[in-house]
This record gives sequence, C-alpha cells and structure tokens, in this order.
Amino acid sequence: MCLMALGVMAQAVEWQWYNPMDAGFPTVQNQAYGDEIDKTYYRMPDRAKQSVRKDVWDLSRNSAGLAVYFSSDADQFKIRYVVTGGKAMSHMPATGVSGIDLYRVDGKGDTDRCVGYWSFGDTVSYSIRNTVPDHHKGEPYDFRLYLPLYNTVEWLEIGIPEGAKLTFMPAEKEKPVVVYGTSIAQGACASRPGMCWTNIVQRELDMPLVNFGFSGNGRLEPEVLDFMNEIDSRLFILDCLPNLDTEKEADVEMLLRNAIEQLRKKGDIPILLVDHIGFSNMATDSVRKINVAKLNRVNKRVFEDLKKRGVRNLHHLAEEQMGLKQDDWVDDIHPSDLGMRKQADAVIKKVAKILNIK
Repeated sequence: MCLMALGVMAQAVEWQWYNPMDAGFPTVQNQAYGDEIDKTYYRMPDRAKQSVRKDVWDLSRNSAGLAVYFSSDADQFKIRYVVTGGKAMSHMPATGVSGIDLYRVDGKGDTDRCVGYWSFGDTVSYSIRNTVPDHHKGEPYDFRLYLPLYNTVEWLEIGIPEGAKLTFMPAEKEKPVVVYGTSIAQGACASRPGMCWTNIVQRELDMPLVNFGFSGNGRLEPEVLDFMNEIDSRLFILDCLPNLDTEKEADVEMLLRNAIEQLRKKGDIPILLVDHIGFSNMATDSVRKINVAKLNRVNKRVFEDLKKRGVRNLHHLAEEQMGLKQDDWVDDIHPSDLGMRKQADAVIKKVAKILNIK
C-alpha cells in the first residue's frame, strides 16, 4: 500500500501558473481602445460609464468575444479564474455563461477544440488534457482561449506542468470587424463560448472581431455608435433588430438611417445590415411573425433606398439566408448551438464576399 502511494506521489504534476496581465504587453484579443482598457477583460473604457446607459455599461464588463492567445509545448492545461456574476441562467448553461473554450491551432491554421473537465465554485477551474496528438507531444502549438460570454472575469491564470513553456501572444493590431447587436450577438444561448456566432466568425475568418452585443440593449444608440466610430474598423455589422421589435416601423427606419449616417462620419467603411433571425414560434404566434416581417421589411427598404441614392459599401443579410428553423432556438428567440452555427455560416459567407476573402 505504501509503495502504491509513493508511486502516485512520484507521478504528481507540479504546476506553474501564468497570468496574461503580467505579460508586460496587451494580451487580450478582440478588445478595442488599446492602453486605455489594458489589463482588464472589459469591452468598453471607463469613460463610457458617463456616456452610455447603465445597462449597456454593466454588460460591457462581460467578456463576450474576448480571448487570450498563447504558445506552449504543454499537452495539458489548468485554467482557473474568478467571475463576479451568477454562474448560469435558466435557459443558458454555466459552460456558456461563465465557461471558457480552448482551441489548438494546427499546422494548416485550422483550429481544433480541446476538451476537459470543469468545476464552477468560487473559483472556476478547467482541467484540459491530451491537447496535442501523441506523436507531436513536446512540440509547441498555438492556442486560443475564449472567455465567458455572460460574466465578468476578475482574474485568470493558466497552469502548465513544470518544465513546459508558455508564451503569451500580443493583442493583434489588424483592423477588426465590429458587431453591434443584442443578446444573440453577446452569445445567448450558446452552450460554450466557442459556439457564439460572433466567435465562430472570428475564429473561422481568422481576424479580430470586437463584440458589442449587449443583452436586451442593442438599440442603435448614438452613444454606442460613437464608441464604435473610435475603432479603426474594416467592417461594421448592425444586428440590433431583435431588440427593436416593439418600436413603430417609422421609428425603426429612423434609427437605421441615423446609425448608418453616424457610422459614415468615420469614412466609407463597409456596413452590413442583418435581418431579424425570426422566432421559433412564428408558426403559432402571428404577432411575432408580423413583427419580424415588419422589421425585415424596414431593413431591406432602408438598404435598397440608400443604394439607389448612391451610398456605397452598404450590404444586407436577409433572414432567409440565415435560414433558422423552429428547432434552432433554445426558447423563442435565443439560438441553440445549431442556430448559432447557421447564422455564423451566413455571416461568414457574406463577410468573405464583402472583404474579398477567399
């Protein structure tokens, strides 16, 4: 019995821990505003508190869309961190609200998800093993760690076995895509961060994407658009219609026109107008069906009118192109992983065409 215990102790792994905030340079990917917001897992700078509504400000503290990239020769990792809010919601699991997702980048630049075990206590912890093939153990790989969609990260550390190496990658300087949207863009109700449609788009197009999805608060507000205009962007995506379904048709049209005009003050940056994806129960709820038709009618009308007036670099993604069916939602409005994938595929196809990406 004693010999067995000694054998187990001999095999015990000693861990060394790395904090991205101690790297000496910005390490948070898909985050705008540079040094002003460095050393946090937030999405807007402190000065936004004086400009945007409180609900938007509070949600901007959630780490939706943010990630940490690093290189390591380890084949197993531990990730531990603390979040400030509730771990789960009634319609969205803890793995989506408060969890993380780790992807390994292979030699072709494709990403492979690394799966592990988790514990949601006062400190959230993930243990992830077998992250590289057996015949490549000991070789360095790049990894991408996606952060919680609906929670605020206070601190985070990545552990690797003693003797292995880990190097954080600086935040990318490439111009990002900027998405302004609702709870759906923020990630509800993906089962994990990697399945949020904005993260799928970011990962598969391999370009920075700033997530301005604010649950229940994607309302095309000038104060938020001002902060978007501060970002040196390659594309703006407006996906706010699900939060405007109680507005009058004329008011929605005014909001869309004003938003486009405001963003054009930045220059001739392409703008993609995304239709309402619909509701899961439109076949039985005629009011919902009428509202979706109204919103998408306005979206298309504004798009076609401005194109006729000579507005360049304006694009439209129709509800039919996303093609969600009744089983693609968790509840009435929030997509499941399957629905997220469908929206992501449609957006990827459209963005690739707009930006001439093969």
